[in-house]
Amino acid sequence: MAEKDIKLNDEIFDKFIISKKDDPFKDMTPLFSDQKAFKVAIDSMVEKLTPLDKSITKIVCPAGDTTFASALAYNLGLGVVVMNPYDGLLSAGEYFHPGEGVLIVGSALCGGSIYFSMYSIIEDMGAKVMGFAFLIEKLEHRGRYKLMDTVSTNIPVGVVTVVKFGVTIGNFVRFDCSAHGLGIREFRVLRVMKDEIGINWLDGPVPCEKVFPKTRIIEVSQDKIHWYKYRP
Repeated sequence: MAEKDIKLNDEIFDKFIISKKDDPFKDMTPLFSDQKAFKVAIDSMVEKLTPLDKSITKIVCPAGDTTFASALAYNLGLGVVVMNPYDGLLSAGEYFHPGEGVLIVGSALCGGSIYFSMYSIIEDMGAKVMGFAFLIEKLEHRGRYKLMDTVSTNIPVGVVTVVKFGVTIGNFVRFDCSAHGLGIREFRVLRVMKDEIGINWLDGPVPCEKVFPKTRIIEVSQDKIHWYKYRP
C-alpha cells in the first residue's frame, strides 16, 4: 500500500517537536503533553493508515516507547503489545499467533535496528508483520532503507511516517532559483555533509555534482511524487 499524501499541520509539528541547538535528538514531549497537538499527530497517522490492510489485528511497540503507539491503537480499534527484543521476549509469545497481522509502531525512526529485531521475533513466532509506522523519520539515518533492504519487500503497508526531518542520499530536493531566472528546480542528492549537500546539477545519467548549503532546500521527496517541507 502506497503511503497516503496528506497535508500536515506544519505549525503544530514545527512548534511542538523540538531540538536543542546542534542536538540531533528530537524531543516529542511537548507534542505529547499538548492535547490539540497530540490529537493532530494521531489523526494524521490514522489518515495515512486508512484504509488499513484488514488482516492487521495488533499494534506492537518497543518498551519505553508506548505513548504514541497506545493512542494510535486505541483510535484504530486494535490491541497493543509492548515488546523488549533485547530481553528475549519470553513472555510475549502468548500474544502472537500464526497468521496474525501485526503493525510495528514507534515514535521515531532513526537507524531502525530495534524494529528489525522486533520484526524477526514476530515472524519467528509465526505472525506476519504487515508494516511499520512512525510519528517522525530522521532521513539521514536511512532507517527506512535499512528496514526494507532486510525485510521482505512484499510488506503491504511498507514504512509510513507522519513528519520527516533532514535529507539523505538519493532523495530529491527543490531549490528556489528565481534569482537566477530558473524558478523552482529539482535535483537528486548525491552527497550529504553537516551543513551542505551535493546535488546532481545537470540531472543527467553522468553525475555533475554541485555543492549548496542545506538552507537552500525548500522541499524534499523520496519519489518526486510526494513532497514535504524540509526540516533540518
